[in-house]
Amino acid sequence: MRRPGNDHATRGQMMVEMAVCLPVMLAVLGIVVNMLVFFGDCARFDRIAAEAVRSQAASPGYDAYGSTSRAQAVQSLIQASFADSDHLSFSVSASGGSSAGSATDGSGVSLSLLPHLETYTCRMDYRPWGFGGSFFGISFAGIPHTRVYVIDPYRPGVLL
Repeated sequence: MRRPGNDHATRGQMMVEMAVCLPVMLAVLGIVVNMLVFFGDCARFDRIAAEAVRSQAASPGYDAYGSTSRAQAVQSLIQASFADSDHLSFSVSASGGSSAGSATDGSGVSLSLLPHLETYTCRMDYRPWGFGGSFFGISFAGIPHTRVYVIDPYRPGVLL
């Protein structure tokens, strides 16, 4: 049986519940949207970084075009592919690995018939929107995503 005046109390309780639940639902929605954008950027980054290393770094370095220059070329190609994304930052580093099983002669020159492998480490840092560097006083640097590619510069187009 209905009592007069009970509808106002029910409506007031629903308003309080909505006022409590709405910020929580919006926070969860923001986290889900940021996760989906991050996963999409990671998938795109993996594909573009592999192609950039394959096209820019798979040639032996001569004179000024050594590993560092090729890493910069890879990084600039990745940045150009993500020119519309201001929430991402990129870094690429290269390290030339020495061949295993190489022999040295008396003059210190390394002689090897094994391939000279180079390692390119491509890193993407994702800064979620809504977090302007800090969240409730906690600084937030971003979420890193790293891919490592090993190539032989004398076998173009091959990622190991």
